[in-house]
Amino acid sequence: MEELGSLSNNDAIRLLKDELAKRKQRNAGYSLRAFAQSLKISPAQLSQLISGKRNFTSKTLQQISKSLHLSPEEENNLHRQVLIPAKAHAEQKDKRQLQEDEFKVIAEWYHFAILSLSKVRGAKADPYWISSRLGISVVEAREALTRLIRLGVLEDSRNLKRKARPLNVTSDRPSRAIQSYHHKILNLAIEKLPVVPLHKRDYSAMTFLADAEKIPSARKMVEEFQDRLVDYLQTPNAKEVFVLACQIFSLEKD
Repeated sequence: MEELGSLSNNDAIRLLKDELAKRKQRNAGYSLRAFAQSLKISPAQLSQLISGKRNFTSKTLQQISKSLHLSPEEENNLHRQVLIPAKAHAEQKDKRQLQEDEFKVIAEWYHFAILSLSKVRGAKADPYWISSRLGISVVEAREALTRLIRLGVLEDSRNLKRKARPLNVTSDRPSRAIQSYHHKILNLAIEKLPVVPLHKRDYSAMTFLADAEKIPSARKMVEEFQDRLVDYLQTPNAKEVFVLACQIFSLEKD
């Protein structure tokens, strides 16, 4: 077993307890066993970790970070606080900042919305203007602008101007960031359902029996449909940002 650094397990224990409490608020019947299953560790191990009877290892922290969709910076902070705190070199700090920026751009839906707003005539690189358009906080808008400029996706100017530079997402961050993105889009859909007028939304769902082996090809069909629909809607008269989300998943218990 890996040895712990000078700091205690309190930060990791608090993280697990807070997350478990949030899930219990949403579902009173949510159990420690279900939480352990979502973290991909045994119930006994989780119980010992939360009670402080078992030390956190680097491998365990990595698994927890992945399961909870922690960003690169959050994962790094957790390791540093619990395991071996050490001074980071400037080069390592820059690398972590880049990973964090790339993760956040994918994980937080409003980054793509800001990039879409850049196509609006007279779009301003102003946090207050962006906040009023997207309904996010001024702080979130300011941080997103700074992040997109730092990554070279937006120009550093008064107007909202996009650069033709693709994002270079490193290591395993895309899958974790994309999972986080979809979680937030689903929550956003729930939030918008009662407030967005009917002529500006469409929510539909179908439950059916399907051949699971055809799902990979079905995913490609969905992607092609989304591309065609977006091309149809993105006319020169486009002035409002929309999000298109499609879901298809098994309802069977594993």
